[in-house]
Amino acid sequence: MSIVIKPSLSAIWSTDARGICVASQENPMGLLPALKGVTLSAWLEFAQADDDVTIAQQLTAALKMFTPFHIEVPINCLDGTTRRVILSGLPECHASSSLSHFNGFILDITGQRKTLEDALRTATECRLLIENSTDLIAHCDKNGRYVSISPSYSEMIGWSVDEIVGQRVVDFLHPDDREPAGDALMHIFKGGVLQDVVEVRKRHRDGHYITLGTKACGVSDPSTGNNIGAVLVSRDITQDMEKIRRLEKLATRDTLTGLPNRAWIYDKVRWMLSQGEEPYLTTVFFIDLNGFKPVNDTMGHAAGDKLLRQVSERLTHCMRPGDSVARLGGDEFVVAAKCRNRGAASAVAQRLIDSLQEPFVINNMDVNIGASIGISLAGFGSASVDQLFDNADSAMYKAKAKRSCSYQFYEGVIAINLE
Repeated sequence: MSIVIKPSLSAIWSTDARGICVASQENPMGLLPALKGVTLSAWLEFAQADDDVTIAQQLTAALKMFTPFHIEVPINCLDGTTRRVILSGLPECHASSSLSHFNGFILDITGQRKTLEDALRTATECRLLIENSTDLIAHCDKNGRYVSISPSYSEMIGWSVDEIVGQRVVDFLHPDDREPAGDALMHIFKGGVLQDVVEVRKRHRDGHYITLGTKACGVSDPSTGNNIGAVLVSRDITQDMEKIRRLEKLATRDTLTGLPNRAWIYDKVRWMLSQGEEPYLTTVFFIDLNGFKPVNDTMGHAAGDKLLRQVSERLTHCMRPGDSVARLGGDEFVVAAKCRNRGAASAVAQRLIDSLQEPFVINNMDVNIGASIGISLAGFGSASVDQLFDNADSAMYKAKAKRSCSYQFYEGVIAINLE
């Protein structure tokens, strides 16, 4: 079945007292089945494109009762198309006699009907998408208050529609997320665009928070172009963020001791070197355990692992606020700190050595070990991370050569980092 909406179709008609159409003016001519000379009921029976008997019944009843009628009906046109038209009639009685006749018109509404059906279909599809979407879909007005939410929203965060609609969007967020989220919404309300997904923590009805990734876009009044709110499409990324945090931990943490690893401490020292905190110096303490290998060889690797974990705990307890300790691998550890001078660095090194003097208890046996420490210091912009670590490593070997628990400073010249 084809539908043609141009040219627009219309007709004006009138009947005599017998109900026979005696006048008809059509535009354009030749599209409608002939009206003149037949009753409206006979014309409808010939022209109607479907089998809906209620349309004929409505027309028959109106003609019989001499009442106005306004009927929508599909008709077969002479050019082979089907159009939806309004068949409308109004009875008229002459004062000089009891005879009545009808005047009326036929108006093509195919285009309007198609537009309406398309809009209804689109609205239905949108409603189905929203109602069955696992994403959280919400609409807020330009004041930042919820206008509507999808069923998935209530299912996800536990709040009912009545509890959410009318409330401010930011009121359901973690306190730390409210200001940045409010700024993002204001940016949209002023006509701006957010390219990136905004990460927020949404409060569940039972009190815990769900991490959401939200994509927000503005909604404009089609007649004025002014902003009237925003649509917010969110997805629960709580598990995704937990996975990311686990991966980050694996990438930056030593699996045996839980301390930061080489990659993390390198980044930490790189950051420290970039901070011009005069008169503090970035200081690296390279720690190598004395007597660890015999423990591994005589008591086994499991005992060695226990010892490394206990060493990690003692070194951690020695840290000042802002200091960091990491395990490079094997029995090598690194401490990164800010020290005013060599005297301050010496005090830190001695504290580290003293912390390892007390025996460790491994498998109900006392185990004594010590440490040799190499120290390297650098001011702002005076060395690279690799230089600082290499110099501390070199100084550690000098301390190791003394065969005692001691520390040594790097005495060479640190080249200026020109990068």
